[in-house]
Amino acid sequence: MTIDLAVPGSKSVTQRALVLAALADGPSELRGALDCDDSRHLRAGLRALGIAIEDRDPANWRVVPGPLRDPGRALFCGNAGTTLRFLSALALLLDAPLVLDGDEALRRRPLGDLTDALAALGLSATWAGRPGCPPVTLRRVGVPGDEAVVGAGTSSQFASALLLVAPRLPHGLTVRPAGPAVSRPYLELTVECLRAFGVSVEERDGGWRVAPGGPHGRSFAVEGDWSSAAFLLAAARITGRAVRLANLRADSAQGDRAIVELLARLDEPPPRFFDLRDCPDLLPPLAAAAAFAPGTTTIAGVAHARVKESDRPAVLAEGFRQAGVRVVELPDGLRIEPGGEPLAATLDPRGDHRMAMAFGLLGLRRPDLRVTDPDCVSKSFPGFWQKLERLC
Repeated sequence: MTIDLAVPGSKSVTQRALVLAALADGPSELRGALDCDDSRHLRAGLRALGIAIEDRDPANWRVVPGPLRDPGRALFCGNAGTTLRFLSALALLLDAPLVLDGDEALRRRPLGDLTDALAALGLSATWAGRPGCPPVTLRRVGVPGDEAVVGAGTSSQFASALLLVAPRLPHGLTVRPAGPAVSRPYLELTVECLRAFGVSVEERDGGWRVAPGGPHGRSFAVEGDWSSAAFLLAAARITGRAVRLANLRADSAQGDRAIVELLARLDEPPPRFFDLRDCPDLLPPLAAAAAFAPGTTTIAGVAHARVKESDRPAVLAEGFRQAGVRVVELPDGLRIEPGGEPLAATLDPRGDHRMAMAFGLLGLRRPDLRVTDPDCVSKSFPGFWQKLERLC
């Protein structure tokens, strides 16, 4: 029997669409948006900046832009990296200081590559704690130029933040990554969202030229989230169940749609090697599925996953070992080896939604496992445990 499941709206698309709708020249309707912790923090920040958002319907929101105003207080971003980084770039449009803060986990996440680029565009950054991490106060001290070079070796969100604000700058903006960019499909997703809101973007010399003008208010449908779908597809593989997922685009710009091919490759003879540089969020579901595949599987290219909501390779390695999975932590990933005896354990996801979901996948075949703080999945996939139960 095939199990039909609906995939929630894409968190990545929801966050980008919220910013574009807030900067648009008229109201927008966002249909199928994701109501989760991250989007709630971004909506709260945008409201404090003067944007009206009607979201009584959890999935369908009306965004009415207006002049950005002094929020009069620090904006709390929780542990939402996109919220922190996207709001940081909005300081280019604000005539008042912008103070951004977050929880203890977010205070360990880097922002310096973005603030360095913002400094070249006329913003100053003052750090209240650890340099390069929030809390931070951003002040406009000069006139924005029309070109920015931004470090993208630890996160593509820095470049995405600049791209999203670019059409509202007087001369637009050319954005170039400084060296190879990780998670490049997310930059392509940002460009796709910009164009959907009527912004002119052209690729130029390894970067993008965003023309001034726009975004334009519109009705916008948020596609399904391939990052969330990856866990459901991995769960189906682990349990041997057939699943059909609704609300997904096979031609999506989301890099995590690669999960279909990656899971199929687990059927190849070992040893297997996966490079997830462009899709680091697939490390947790792929690693969990690999724990039940024969032979050795190496997952590499994800050193930048150490500065996500947690140090993901380290947290996965610790949890897998506690569950009896043989695993070697590598500088840029994991090597999962055959053997090992299932152990009863309580696994700590360190507040990281994707760690909790990965440990939940292990529990499909190892019922003596428990996950502390299971509710942390609300950051991106509030209904995860209910959907996972249907695949047991």
